Amino acid sequence: MAQLTKEQIQELCSFVRKHYVEHYDLQTELVDHLANGIEEQWQRHPERTFNEARLTEFRKFGVAGFHDVIKEKARSVQKKYRNIVWGFYKDFFRFPKIVLVLGLVLIIATSLVFIPFAFRYNTIIGIFFLIIFILFYLVFKRRKDNELEIVKQGKKWMLKDQIYAYGKLINIINVLPITLNIKYLRNTIPMDSLWVLISFSIVITFTIIISYVTFFVIPSKADELLGKTYPEYKLL
Repeated sequence: MAQLTKEQIQELCSFVRKHYVEHYDLQTELVDHLANGIEEQWQRHPERTFNEARLTEFRKFGVAGFHDVIKEKARSVQKKYRNIVWGFYKDFFRFPKIVLVLGLVLIIATSLVFIPFAFRYNTIIGIFFLIIFILFYLVFKRRKDNELEIVKQGKKWMLKDQIYAYGKLINIINVLPITLNIKYLRNTIPMDSLWVLISFSIVITFTIIISYVTFFVIPSKADELLGKTYPEYKLL
């Protein structure tokens, strides 16, 4: 059975990159897929040239080319990332970390109780905006660090991009102070109720925990997570 040469493998790599596949992990999968398809063709049709066999394989992806494969891979990586986040997040609700979580809820609730009634609502809004401000700063800094590492390695990885793509979390957190700032809510939420203050304390605590997991825990373990996902990452 005829096999591809190193030069032809390199041509496939260039071909995949030229068709807007930016991430090294997906490039590797597609090159492997195309190579296997070409070699299978040569087994049945040895007269076909490399370019003819490559074009035949590429046409199997349809008029959209690799676009659908990229989208499907992105969905798969996003799901994997959500599972990673959820795994670390759940750790905070097991002993002994659950003690810290309950302690944080208690501290925030107690602090709100001692804040004058007229300032409680604005204080809660201010806390959420402070969290958002800090997160935006971290996003800017960490994305710059990731860009520098991409330049250094010369490779992009889908999971790594997902780890440093905090935009969706920020958008979710950003909705909280905007929603709470609606005039109707400001006038109807009984800020003198202990249960309301405890509820806000729980929301603030959960927001802090998910932010900590996403912006500190997971990035600190990025190399370990990438090494488990991509064996070739360890070789870089």
